[in-house]
Amino acid sequence: MRFLTCVLLFGLLSPASAQEPTISFHKDIRPIFQANCQGCHQPARSLGEYVMTDFVRMLKGGESEESAIVPGKPDESYLVSQITPEGGEASMPKGKDPLLEREIKLIRQWIAEGAKDDSPASARERYDMNNPPVYTRNPVVTALDYSPDGSLLAIAGFHEVLLFKGDGSERVARLVGLSDRIEGVEFSADGKRLAVVGGRPSRVGEIQIWDVETRKLLLSIPLTYDTIYGGSWSPDGSLIAVGCTDNTVRAFDTTTGEQKLFQGAHNDWVLDTVFSVDGALLASVGRDMTVKLTEVATERFVDNITSITPGALTGGVQAVARHPERNEVVVGGSDGVAKVYRMERLTKRVIGDDANLIRI
Repeated sequence: MRFLTCVLLFGLLSPASAQEPTISFHKDIRPIFQANCQGCHQPARSLGEYVMTDFVRMLKGGESEESAIVPGKPDESYLVSQITPEGGEASMPKGKDPLLEREIKLIRQWIAEGAKDDSPASARERYDMNNPPVYTRNPVVTALDYSPDGSLLAIAGFHEVLLFKGDGSERVARLVGLSDRIEGVEFSADGKRLAVVGGRPSRVGEIQIWDVETRKLLLSIPLTYDTIYGGSWSPDGSLIAVGCTDNTVRAFDTTTGEQKLFQGAHNDWVLDTVFSVDGALLASVGRDMTVKLTEVATERFVDNITSITPGALTGGVQAVARHPERNEVVVGGSDGVAKVYRMERLTKRVIGDDANLIRI
């Protein structure tokens, strides 16, 4: 028994067992690339002819014709040179802050260990414009929208948005992106662009902006670590607002992808958003049973549009829409009752009131 105990202790304390665990591509590296790189380097939007959503293509590289990743040789890997800061700035991610030092260290170590792909088979299935999903049953339709002129109908599917003629008679395009779950689709006011929001549950959220005429992905913005909701355009088309499962409301520049608004006043998932007529205000609704108002320019939380008294809303609010010409919103949720509110308060707030309510 003593001999066996000594053998076991020796095994536990041996130098081999004290070594650092190998870096996992699936658990450690993929999330870094997903959050910082894949928005610009995917089949639908391969800047520099470089695709990072396919492992083989990621190793190969892009238009530079240099090997992006050389297994076992981080110093010879072009990717490493692109993400390593010089003078506080790095070539990639383009237009963003450099990766964190620990993230770069992880990538270097993973390459030094052989740059192996340990992703499970279920995570290797990829869909793109040349390899769209094949349905064995009709997908759940989570969102749809007509173009302003009524000529097109956008319908959410799995990993894609399907564009049909306005009368539904013919499918005209399939817009396949990274997100497998689509939660919102909305045309811009001029009908030239389509915003798609969703993500990969428990992994990453994403905003997609497509050029409707060319069927090209103009922008992909990855954010948070879960699906996002409620994509809505500002009236002038300069911003897209979304709700997040980290209880935040955010808005992004639709040309650059830069975050322009961050509001954290909600206490639960934010499920939908809508701008005021002039775009100066943003209403948001969520599972915390509130409808909140934010001033866009200052990112300031202004007020609860609904009463904060318990029971005023008896369930999470899942949807909000604005009147085309007035700052009035209709909200609906798990209580099964649609209510119309004015966005801006006309009377002094009194505890227990629901003064913004217009009708039920």
